[in-house]
Amino acid sequence: MARRLIAIVSLVLTAGAALAGAADRFVVLEFFGRPQGAYCSAAGPAMRTLQDELAGDAELLEYDFDGFPYGRVERFWASGAQASFLPLVMVGSGYQTSSGHADYYSEYSGLITLDRLREPEAEVTAFWRRVGASVRSYVTVRNTRVRRLRVDEQAAVWAVVFERARIGVSDTWVRSTTRHALAADLRTDESVDLVIDAPGASLADWNRAAVVVMVEDRPGGGRFDMLQAALAEPAALGLDPEQVVLSPASRTVEVAIGGPHVLSWTAVSDVPWLEVSPSAGEVPGTATVTYRPELRPPGELTGAVVIDAAGDGMAFSERLEVELAGQVRQGGGRRVPGQ
Repeated sequence: MARRLIAIVSLVLTAGAALAGAADRFVVLEFFGRPQGAYCSAAGPAMRTLQDELAGDAELLEYDFDGFPYGRVERFWASGAQASFLPLVMVGSGYQTSSGHADYYSEYSGLITLDRLREPEAEVTAFWRRVGASVRSYVTVRNTRVRRLRVDEQAAVWAVVFERARIGVSDTWVRSTTRHALAADLRTDESVDLVIDAPGASLADWNRAAVVVMVEDRPGGGRFDMLQAALAEPAALGLDPEQVVLSPASRTVEVAIGGPHVLSWTAVSDVPWLEVSPSAGEVPGTATVTYRPELRPPGELTGAVVIDAAGDGMAFSERLEVELAGQVRQGGGRRVPGQ
């Protein structure tokens, strides 16, 4: 254990530059324990500190060992790890493990640092929403590695539903887990869209609900490995950018339209001098907005493109605000950004 801690501390101290190049790997640490247990309680402050420090880069999830949701703790045992004491802790679906008493902050931060040094082998985009007593996730997975993501290596996507609440020793508490096995292999750069429903009836406060989505496989039938994960965003329609400035010298802009993959969108301009192409499509997608100066009435300097999207019982509407720069005002003077 001492040698392991020395190695971890060394990596933590020297990994800054390397992490800058691998910061797109999202890490999930899974903690299986009993809140009333001495070792588990002692690990609580480290868990909470790391949850605050690593927000946006990692998620630390706490499970009730005596009533844990389906399937996840089996990844700890599949790693071959031996443990006599709780908590059982794993990173990367069992790629790394720890158990029992430890210098918890150093141990757990070391596991996370080592995992962040690994290149992700998939891209994951995820959104979620409540559907009755269920949590529905809309997930897109793209295989980014040079070999296939294989069905015969148990390639699957997990949705883990949790609450951001002090129910155990940390600030998260897992309520349910659902596994969705891939129906076919994914070749390099190939993507698949999934809709995954997970139980949500045990959630005490839906306002604190969150979902982590993980992609994993089990090459060679040994330990499992998490290829990438993502914190699902609440289902919504997103525009990038949300507002633009056009001019006679810069007449076009491309707008990215994001959201759950089940949505279809339409776009309509509220002024004749803004043209949108295409005017409809699927999410995710892009639209090009073009300024047509010959169609603009004198003095009109602002307009908008309204984008509506619907699908799977959802409906959203967003406005892309457009301002013109470099145009002659009525009464003299020129319109420039910020005036």
